[in-house]
Amino acid sequence: MSELESLPDGDRVCHRDFHPFNIHGAGQAAMIVDWLDACCGNPLADVCRTYLLLRHAVPERAMDYVETYAAMSGAEVGAILAWLAPIAAARLTEGVADENDELLRLAGVA
Repeated sequence: MSELESLPDGDRVCHRDFHPFNIHGAGQAAMIVDWLDACCGNPLADVCRTYLLLRHAVPERAMDYVETYAAMSGAEVGAILAWLAPIAAARLTEGVADENDELLRLAGVA
């Protein structure tokens, strides 16, 4: 069985491009924007994708995001990071050249 097939399906709304630049405003006035890539799936996959984006942009904060999400949701950090290889492989298709070496390593290809 492939690694992706072993991960649980989901039926929740996922943003698929959640990062600090897609949060406008602060506090009660905060609004999440840029829903063009939204889909239905497992929210832990969405959290892992955000982790991957943060890991490249602000690596010192990426794990804080995962740990905070896990603490607030009751999810396990390991269950979130279990999505890392398939999320990294999917990110490779987006053609972000300066991330390719790390994405290949995270996807288990290199």
